[in-house]
Amino acid sequence: MKACSQKHPVLRPIHRRLWLVCLFIGLMLNGWIPTKLHAQNVQSSTEIAPTAQTKNTGDAQIPDYNILSNSDEAAFKFSGFGTLGVTYNTSQKFDYLRDLLQTKGVGFSRRFDLGVDSLLGLQLSGSINDYLDATVQTVVRRGNRNLQPDLSWGFFKYFPNDNLDLRLGRMGFDVYPLADSRNVAYSYTWVRPPVEYFGGLIVSYIDGADLVYKYAVDANQVKIKLFAGRANERILVQSPDIYFSLKGAKIWGGHLEFQSQNWLTRLGYTSLRFNQNFVSIQGLIDALQSPLFVQISPTAPKLGENLSFKNKEIHYLSAGVVYDDGPLQAQLMLSRLHSQTLSFNSNVAAFFTLAYRLRSWTPYFTLAKTRPLNSKNVNTGLPAHVHPAIDQVEAGIQGFLKATRNEQNSMSVGLRYNLNQTSDIKFQLDHLHNQERLIIRNAQPNWDGKANILSVSYNFIFN
Repeated sequence: MKACSQKHPVLRPIHRRLWLVCLFIGLMLNGWIPTKLHAQNVQSSTEIAPTAQTKNTGDAQIPDYNILSNSDEAAFKFSGFGTLGVTYNTSQKFDYLRDLLQTKGVGFSRRFDLGVDSLLGLQLSGSINDYLDATVQTVVRRGNRNLQPDLSWGFFKYFPNDNLDLRLGRMGFDVYPLADSRNVAYSYTWVRPPVEYFGGLIVSYIDGADLVYKYAVDANQVKIKLFAGRANERILVQSPDIYFSLKGAKIWGGHLEFQSQNWLTRLGYTSLRFNQNFVSIQGLIDALQSPLFVQISPTAPKLGENLSFKNKEIHYLSAGVVYDDGPLQAQLMLSRLHSQTLSFNSNVAAFFTLAYRLRSWTPYFTLAKTRPLNSKNVNTGLPAHVHPAIDQVEAGIQGFLKATRNEQNSMSVGLRYNLNQTSDIKFQLDHLHNQERLIIRNAQPNWDGKANILSVSYNFIFN
């Protein structure tokens, strides 16, 4: 392990740069770095004026600031968010990840890590006229390499009245509640959204359009959202350069949301249709469709088709309930993923969170679980011990299917402390039990599947 520690230092230069930038912004937000000179320079060309509107981020009301031109007409607004996080894994027998979009984690590679949760997001929005806005957002975080920038948002928003919003461009993948804002850690209670529920998502944004229609029912509000577009990301499945490309995958869906004074309920459905095959399994599919396999097993071509990703769909069905009554908060989320391809396991996932605010302190407790719906041992129908090539392909299929199974549960306790209206500090302990390895990396054969994850994060937003 000493060699591993030397090869993978805790604070890499690229992580150090992100940490310094986020730390500088955080110190400014908390008033620990004088900003008088900066403010004088800004006011020479623009005036920063607070509006009467506020943004509700769950735990605090955040003033909404606009950058105004000399003619007092709104020109644009620059805002952002960030997280400085430290994660410790008590086990050195696997790497813990935040989600499948990451390939490096903490534990086997290094005991402490700064890259699991640390990120910086910058957003620029402007008003074109009374009915049209434009927004661009980039997020720097650990992805399939080290820290990398991603254009996560880039859209025009048309709002002809208070009830209707139309957007066109690149938007967050709003498949589950919080899914399109899971990078903004200040907006939720945990250090990170429950990995068992959100960690298996392979899409973070879509290029397309959405529509939101809101209307009042007495003192309550109903919201309907529809969206459609295409994915444009890729996942590193094997270093250095073997990817699973989602480019061109068609996505459509929507959700229905009902909000009252203390309750919010939501039902959602999303469909994703793959446009390309998975490179790592293409060799097995080609073998199953070869003349040798067709001659020995007439069902082999059909098995190859079932393993294929191209033109296959996965369907997300989700339901959630949120209760918020003063200091008490509770969330229950359920999801079911149905897959048409044998290579991507269908699964169910759920989490429950209970939190209680005591002035600036919010202790919380979370239970989360995900498990596959498919049988652990898949009957391929291939005859055993007839030909060495068939036995080799059978072993390859079973190994691949096992690697794509996702089963894990965790219990988490944490504490959030609000420093002010724009920043907080969070402490979290996760005790996890992993049975299937999809959302972890570098699992060693002798690992019993259990570990404790200790996390501390400083989170902020600025307007």
